[in-house]
Amino acid sequence: MNPKAITFDYFGTLVDVDHGGTLGMAEVLRRISVEAHEPVSQVYLDWDIRNVRLYRGQAYARYRDVAQQALADCLDTHCPGARKGHAMETLTDLFLSHLVEASPAHTDAEPFLDWAASRYPLMPITNMDSDLWRRTRLTRYFEHVTTAEMAQAYKPSQAIFALALDRLAVDAHDVLHCSLASWADIDGAKPLGMAVAWINRTRDTLGTWQPRPDFEFDTLSPVRDVLEGLSLTATGETI
Repeated sequence: MNPKAITFDYFGTLVDVDHGGTLGMAEVLRRISVEAHEPVSQVYLDWDIRNVRLYRGQAYARYRDVAQQALADCLDTHCPGARKGHAMETLTDLFLSHLVEASPAHTDAEPFLDWAASRYPLMPITNMDSDLWRRTRLTRYFEHVTTAEMAQAYKPSQAIFALALDRLAVDAHDVLHCSLASWADIDGAKPLGMAVAWINRTRDTLGTWQPRPDFEFDTLSPVRDVLEGLSLTATGETI
């Protein structure tokens, strides 16, 4: 393997989406005058689970619309009746604004992107609406992105990965995909022939029947070592 392009899961892999999402949920609860009886991070996690279940379990719908339905269901469970009199579109905009704009880069992300940007084409492949992704913090590193909205499909559907490969004009076996989310990205990318570096920040375990990644690391930093080693091997140099 000698990658000619690097693709990424964006939310979670490059930025701390749980931080931004928790801030967003806290703002929503303040707006509807609710004091949570459990950590706000747990309410956010409940929304996240509902959101993923919805977009994986139905025909394609915009991320914003799926997120709104998941938010309504989450609020009705944790604080019944509290959203009465509040427009769900407004609450969803408040929540998503924090999720996409207030999710900070992981400490290893920018150093890695600074190194990789001059060496490889870089592209996020994200389960997000295009306009929301454009409001995130690291867009300056990427000339192109492939979103679920563009593909009309969510990861792990091969449709979104195939569209990304087509837009990059690179064969699958010439791409290294870096991702935190095993179910979305290992399961989606490996069957197409893409190599995958699993950035296992949370020390998760893979399911029995899941395909295995080509590499597994706690952060992005070791991916640079892999790529430098592969480059030296390809040029016939010794390490």
